[in-house]
Amino acid sequence: MIYRNFLASRSVHVLAVLPGIVTARMTERMDLSTKLTAEPREVADAIKGAVERKTGVIYVRPIWRSIMLFIRNTPEHVFKRIGI
Repeated sequence: MIYRNFLASRSVHVLAVLPGIVTARMTERMDLSTKLTAEPREVADAIKGAVERKTGVIYVRPIWRSIMLFIRNTPEHVFKRIGI
C-alpha cells in the first residue's frame, strides 16, 4: 500500500484486491460458507468496477471488511486464545 502514494504522483492507479475465499478447483471439495466465498466472475466484476471508479482497496465480499476489522483490532494475546 505504500507504493500507492509513491505512484500517485506518476499517475499510476494501484488497486488492492481482498477477495477472501474464491471458488476454484483447489476449494471444490471443501465445505465453505457461500456468504464468505466469492465466484471468480464476481471477483473479476469487482475489479473491473474498482478500476473504473479508481478505488484504492476493495473487499469483494463486504463481510470480509468486518472480519478483518475484528482481526486487526483484536489484541494478539486474545486472538491466540480464540484458536482461529
